[in-house]
Amino acid sequence: MYSKSITQTQIEQVEHAKGLKLVRYSPSKVWEVRKLLERKLDSKKPFTSEERAFQTNEQLLCTLDYRYFANRYCKIIKDGVDGGGLGTLELWESQKAVLKLVARLEEQCWEAKNREEPVDGILIVLNKARQLGATMISRSLIMHRVLFWNHMRGFSASVDEDKVLELYERDKRIYDNLPFYLQPEIGFDKKAEHLTFSRLDSSILYQHGKQQSGLGQGRQFEVSHFTEAASFPYPRMLEHDYFPTIPQSPYAFCLAESTPQGRGNWWHTWTEKVRMGRMARWAYLFVPVYIEPKKYRRAPPANWVPEPLTLEYARKVEETSPRVIGSTFQPDRRHLYWWESTRQEYVEMGSLAIFLTNYAATPEESFQFSTAGALNPELIEQLRADVTEPVSYEFSRTTA
Repeated sequence: MYSKSITQTQIEQVEHAKGLKLVRYSPSKVWEVRKLLERKLDSKKPFTSEERAFQTNEQLLCTLDYRYFANRYCKIIKDGVDGGGLGTLELWESQKAVLKLVARLEEQCWEAKNREEPVDGILIVLNKARQLGATMISRSLIMHRVLFWNHMRGFSASVDEDKVLELYERDKRIYDNLPFYLQPEIGFDKKAEHLTFSRLDSSILYQHGKQQSGLGQGRQFEVSHFTEAASFPYPRMLEHDYFPTIPQSPYAFCLAESTPQGRGNWWHTWTEKVRMGRMARWAYLFVPVYIEPKKYRRAPPANWVPEPLTLEYARKVEETSPRVIGSTFQPDRRHLYWWESTRQEYVEMGSLAIFLTNYAATPEESFQFSTAGALNPELIEQLRADVTEPVSYEFSRTTA
């Protein structure tokens, strides 16, 4: 579904079993044929054999290939940097980072499954800067599974009822904008509580962190998503209530994502344990502020000269990016000017810690104290900026 190699293998297996050849139509061709089919449906004209074959092709490819579905059929309200309005999901670099990890974990699951070993599933903790599309790609991943796969039990939760309603509305938008040949029949729909697809026997349950009962207790869910996890009011409720219910299966998927909300709390402690490799089933991903070229940029004046602290930030990004995003990143002048000017605005409001949390470049920087301490945020930031990435070395013993 997510790994290109696994997806291709599964497609070849289906082609062999059904005696057909699946075709990856371009998004423009899909849109052209879709509108033709919808007009024929409205006019109650019968479909030709080629048109029925196209519908079968799309049903199978969307089931087997998440990317095919997302790029052609997953409708969202687009971010302002993409012009806003309703449009098809086009993955940002930040979202591609999520999908890359999902694909790698899927490969590991099937390698273990083929060796007849226990499988952990695709379990991800996502610590992130703000407004980088984590919730949207998570909703598309969840909806892909419950829309096209039989017997999928989905679970979604956020910090309060309003946030859960937002998740539900994103899901319904994806469903409502599917063409008829991909749209499963809804069996039960209770706003922001429960959504079921009767013939597939698949469903999504929605809950929020402020409810009195535990999250998902006494049940099991193949796919799940938690957003604003750092703000859940009862510490460790996810660890105690929900995480033990996740099945050990190559089809298990759970993504918990949040922007940090201080230091020393549950989210800080738990995500750091995952990052340090002390939570065996979980994989860690940090999405930094600089990763998406469409966001957090500002055109600098022609005569702008970066301040020394801005140059220190650029050095830090270049040094830390290999371990954060897997490759060296050199921030351009537009990002550095955005960082310098926006940081100054927060300093003048006395909210530097909030800026560093919301727009962090490293996991360490993302966790800031929420209350005033003996050292002000400016000094702590300077001390962190002066730290360099460690360089490994080996001792050698020489003899006289």
